[in-house]
Amino acid sequence: MPIVTLPGGELRDEIRQPLYDTVDLAAGDLLAGTRRFFSSVTETGGVPKSLLKTNMKQAGQLETAVSFRVQGLCFDAQNYQNANADILPVVLEKSSLRLAVGVKDYWAGPARFAAGRMVETGVAGTGLAAGRTHQQYGWAAVQPIVFQGKHVIDINPLQNFQVSWEILAQDLTTAENALTIAAGSEIPFVMSLKGLLRRPVQ
Repeated sequence: MPIVTLPGGELRDEIRQPLYDTVDLAAGDLLAGTRRFFSSVTETGGVPKSLLKTNMKQAGQLETAVSFRVQGLCFDAQNYQNANADILPVVLEKSSLRLAVGVKDYWAGPARFAAGRMVETGVAGTGLAAGRTHQQYGWAAVQPIVFQGKHVIDINPLQNFQVSWEILAQDLTTAENALTIAAGSEIPFVMSLKGLLRRPVQ
């Protein structure tokens, strides 16, 4: 990547910054299907995703002279709606993830490996807090999948990459196949690639 290095080979600008993208399961959505992270920078309807949802500038690849060294990955989600209490456990158990860079897969496995573990907290109360449930994958600042040394993965400028998230109907029970996201709610699922963003000095 000569554009981001000095003549002697030193990196011009390198920051520790994850790449992340969000896929929302919206009201009425079934669980089964294949969804892709990093493949779009717009919401349904063509509205650009906000920084809350992604820090990608373009779909499926980094910009010219920008590269990324992947040192780990993480699959995050949380839910606080009682009506969706069954969603996160089923997704955790029945999903698979696949990181592809260029034409090769560099990591593939069950979602629970990339999510770490799951936390669930029930709250007894009155009013809006009555019986509230909170569920989350992993603990704060957890990076469940770690690549070290020569096993890091480099994403070059303008190189295609994505993470596929798959839930097969055949792996779900009849009851799980019928689960949908509750009306008036959504659950954001976030995939983050942890590592070093390399860019030319401005």
